[in-house]
Amino acid sequence: MLILLLAVTALATITAWADGRVARVKQGVFLYSNWDAPVMTLDSCLDKSITQVKIPDSVIVNGRNYPVVEIGPRAFNECLNLTRIEIGKHMYSILREAFHNCPNLRILSISNPKPFKLEDAHPFYGGKFSDIFESYHAQSVVLVVPQGSEETYHNTPGWCEFQKIQSTMPTDDQLNNSVIDGRIGQLENELQQAREHVRRLEAELDALKRANPPR
Repeated sequence: MLILLLAVTALATITAWADGRVARVKQGVFLYSNWDAPVMTLDSCLDKSITQVKIPDSVIVNGRNYPVVEIGPRAFNECLNLTRIEIGKHMYSILREAFHNCPNLRILSISNPKPFKLEDAHPFYGGKFSDIFESYHAQSVVLVVPQGSEETYHNTPGWCEFQKIQSTMPTDDQLNNSVIDGRIGQLENELQQAREHVRRLEAELDALKRANPPR
């Protein structure tokens, strides 16, 4: 039997293996999992209406400290009101579509001076910026990193896609400009998709006409 214990407390819902290791835990608005190692993956944000998020450096379960090292696939997908997220110092990976459908995301703050991995080596995942974020996030999100690490992030694949990388929190004017830039990027992306759709329709129509010429 894989799962032996289900304990419910005011702070957490815990699913554990037979040897006592934590497999899954709910704390606050986050659901975490720990399948392979003494660390945690943030599986999902359970409150889709949330506006600001601070991912903890670690979570404590049954008196044991588990560093939070990964943001799982689609963890914040459809958090439509999310504007700001702060990522803890132990994070080393973000997986596919973690921030898809987050149209109002404006600030991504990272406390680690060394850029960690945007998952691009997994056999089932691609390696594009848009596999993790929306393509327009490159213009609409201000990436805030520790002072002195800006150039490193600018030169790191994936992270370099962000157009605004800095060590200070953005001003209101800068955020307003990011909103406009992001909307422009979003519309350009939608327009490109529409053009591709039209090209596919035209190709299909042309093929049908060739296969059934006028009599």
